[in-house]
Amino acid sequence: MELSDTDKERFWAKVDKTGECWLWAASCNSQTGYGAFSLKDIKYGAHRISWLLAGKICPEGHVIRHKCRNRHCVNPNHLETGTVAENARDMIRDGTSTRGTKSSSCKLTEAQVLEIFASNKSQRDLAKEYGISRVTPGDIKSGKSWGWLTKAPQQ
Repeated sequence: MELSDTDKERFWAKVDKTGECWLWAASCNSQTGYGAFSLKDIKYGAHRISWLLAGKICPEGHVIRHKCRNRHCVNPNHLETGTVAENARDMIRDGTSTRGTKSSSCKLTEAQVLEIFASNKSQRDLAKEYGISRVTPGDIKSGKSWGWLTKAPQQ
């Protein structure tokens, strides 16, 4: 991706470089919390644009990770590449993961998930009781979702 001089100026005008972390001071993705920058009507993570502007390449199958653990930081010296799995482990370790009840789309509490996991009721009955889709109880019991909480073997 090639950025015009105007795009570069527009990008850096939205960055506060007064501290160690260069903070994105414009709009953020409402689901992920990462800075968002639009180019030709396509939104990109601001940290990805910063990485690109620093002349760095992200290998295929990798993501840009925040070494500083600040989702608003776009300082390329605070960024590195890694796999999705490495990034997920970092987020769990640092408490910044949005899994489980931290997810904006979460409908269940951890206690409810454990109740569903231990229940002998049908998936249909559980779905009706908890106001969730019919596949969710099966996903919980198999470990496809919430497996980190239930310690169910993931398929």
